[in-house]
Amino acid sequence: MNGNKYGILVDLDRCVGCCACEVACNQENNSLQGTPWIRVNAIGPKMVNGKLRADYVPLILDGCDFCRNRGFQPSCVAHCPTEALRLCSTESMLDCLNSKKRYQLCNLN
Repeated sequence: MNGNKYGILVDLDRCVGCCACEVACNQENNSLQGTPWIRVNAIGPKMVNGKLRADYVPLILDGCDFCRNRGFQPSCVAHCPTEALRLCSTESMLDCLNSKKRYQLCNLN
């Protein structure tokens, strides 16, 4: 990685709460019994416009190094079936954060 800062950008409208990112992270880091570096939090369910709705928010925890030492895309990003997670640099994240979509930026380093 070059001198840019990197973060994991989460598209909150795409996350369905499947926890594939948690499983991939746990397997990659051999932390099946330990603390994962990513956790999916559920918000809700709640009634919105007469329909039951839940939101899911993946949170990257301190200690995550984006699988940097392994030289490949972070395991959580690579295994997200809805492509809700994306590794991005400071250059590309500003475009996303200025859009009208619901994004969460996690663990910039």
